[in-house]
Amino acid sequence: MAPFKFWREGIHEGMLYRNDFYVVLHRFVSAERTQAHTQAIQEGNKGFKVCVTVSKAHYTVWVEMRSRIAAALPCP
Repeated sequence: MAPFKFWREGIHEGMLYRNDFYVVLHRFVSAERTQAHTQAIQEGNKGFKVCVTVSKAHYTVWVEMRSRIAAALPCP
């Protein structure tokens, strides 16, 4: 996993994983593990490539940048 920042009407977080680019869909605090996995499963069931990363503080759900959902994400 290689994190990076990109510009789209504001600065966003992205990552490169296995030759695919991903963007943050949602970040959950560590106590919301079930919600993070539920959202990842829901998006995966829609046919989107999804990744979940884990840190001590949170779970992050990522979707492939080429997906329709990533294109519809609000800009900060």
